[in-house]
Amino acid sequence: MTDVTSFTPNTASAAALDNAGKAASEKTKRAKEAVSKAVKSARETASEVAQQTRAFAADKAKVGATWTREKAEVAHHVAEEHPIGVALGAFAIGLGVGFLIARNLD
Repeated sequence: MTDVTSFTPNTASAAALDNAGKAASEKTKRAKEAVSKAVKSARETASEVAQQTRAFAADKAKVGATWTREKAEVAHHVAEEHPIGVALGAFAIGLGVGFLIARNLD
């Protein structure tokens, strides 16, 4: 004999399924809101960083503009007077930077 009650949903299980659906819908809504808030925050942060970068670049451009022709000529004369010193200095700086880069790769 077949039990007919096994084929018809009872009100408790139907209510539980309805509550689970509502809970899932609410969780999805909260997740969408959280993602939207995170995207908005990321955009604001990126905009702020871009503004700081523009300000930094403008400041560095002003500093670079102070390097005048006279200073370049003085540096050129020093290089002509002490070519070995300049070469050894450049080599030492390159060696130091190369060492730091190689050390950070590990």
